[in-house]
Amino acid sequence: MKHILLMLFLFVCLCPMTAQTEYISNSRDLDADCIENLNGQYGLLLLSKHQKLMISVVNASKKVDIIYPTQVGENGFYEYRVILDKEDTHQAKVEVNRRGDVYKTEFVANLKPDFMIAYRIEEIASPIRMEQQTKGNDAYLDATAAEVEFTTNIKNLIVKCPDLLEAKITRKTNLNDKDVNIISVVFPIKKLLSAREKVEKAEKEYDELTQKINSNQATDADYDRHDLADKACQVAENELRMLTSIEIYSDNTNHLVLDISDMGPRSKKCYAVLPLVIEKEVFKTECSAYMTEGARLFDMRKYDDARVAYINAITSKDVVINMKPAIKESISLCDSCIRYEKLAAFSISKILKMQKEDNATQDAVAKYASAAIAFLDVVNNYNPNDFYTSRIEKLKNLLEDMPLKISFTTVEWRTITEGDAIPDVEIWAYYGMDGISSIALTSAKKFKKIMSKAPEQYKQEGLTDTQGRALIELDRTKLPLGFVFCPSTDEDIKITYISLNDLMRQAQGTYLEKQFRLKMYKRTNKYF
Repeated sequence: MKHILLMLFLFVCLCPMTAQTEYISNSRDLDADCIENLNGQYGLLLLSKHQKLMISVVNASKKVDIIYPTQVGENGFYEYRVILDKEDTHQAKVEVNRRGDVYKTEFVANLKPDFMIAYRIEEIASPIRMEQQTKGNDAYLDATAAEVEFTTNIKNLIVKCPDLLEAKITRKTNLNDKDVNIISVVFPIKKLLSAREKVEKAEKEYDELTQKINSNQATDADYDRHDLADKACQVAENELRMLTSIEIYSDNTNHLVLDISDMGPRSKKCYAVLPLVIEKEVFKTECSAYMTEGARLFDMRKYDDARVAYINAITSKDVVINMKPAIKESISLCDSCIRYEKLAAFSISKILKMQKEDNATQDAVAKYASAAIAFLDVVNNYNPNDFYTSRIEKLKNLLEDMPLKISFTTVEWRTITEGDAIPDVEIWAYYGMDGISSIALTSAKKFKKIMSKAPEQYKQEGLTDTQGRALIELDRTKLPLGFVFCPSTDEDIKITYISLNDLMRQAQGTYLEKQFRLKMYKRTNKYF
């Protein structure tokens, strides 16, 4: 008994030596926000360089689906997707921590149906925050300029402005406190107003041409002008963004970005930039020791043992109350991994038994191999590991000669409930190298015109019937980049594109056959 207590004492005391010294912070990532077909549910997208995050929605009243990343995305980040029930809260209180770590970041996200609200989760040594201090009577006296003022006690705070803004940055020490600095950013307003006017002009022309296209009054020349207007909007918006983003940071801190695009002549905004106060939990506790041990065992795929460690953590006498949701989520992950590992093992054992008895048929092997792939995918989603990836690839090799079947159902998209089935929707597979521009999706006529310029990149795979259904088969060795759903009879239905990656992530079913339900906008729908 004394030996066990001694070992526990040594383990707890050694925890600070291996603890992570960086904190995690959160910030909105507006550029990563996106519309997504979530069947009316709420979506949250978390982008991070860290692969082992634990996510809890502490005020959720229903089951929350969390899709953990198995690899880095094209943007260089791991993408965590959190899906909340449409009848649950749309103001989600979210807590994020690294597996086995007591430090966390938390925020409240205002969610929307069928929309992914994006946040950036960063690991930093010294987090900072910004608070607006602008008063109603704050103004800059020069009508040709505007000012942003930062008050801070952070040494070496850097305020970086775009060169095109032609800003003048000055620093001075607060007269009442020598440890507080005031940083003034004064810039001529003419360029900002000009850039904003350019955006408004481009958007007006684009909207007018879009209206003509939607009302079937556009000529071929209008379609060409629409292309140019779309590009002009993108250029103008990029120029405005490059001109109006001020970056604030210091050594080992997160980067804050201030948007000044809404400022005008004589405008003045005031902000305080402060260190973010972190509640430092003591590492030398029984709870934190069990959490660290649970994370270590989870990484080793010892889920039963990890579960015991997390239960010990949540029942320990010094457990931090606000860490209980994260620990409960860790226990739930262990339960899921245990369950799906058993289901995968059962399916694989069936294949091995049939091979041993020499009575394996292609259909039977396909059935159990497809099921095993689905189960291992779940575990690999929770705990990405080469062990699972290698076995998934071996199972897929058993099915490489079998086609991928996808069953589509197209219905009208309303705010909460689905509308009627949509028949006569052409399903075009797209085999190009780059994604399809949104300009190609303004109308069926526009899409057909663009398609005629590169017919080798498109192939019609199906047409929905009166129930809005279509079943297609694809060669797994020659899969398309995505699909275009083009209405052929109802011009009020908005044409839709979805990439194969997004489709496969959202689809239901097995490795052999997927089911995908697509909700499509109708321009005359009273709900929009």
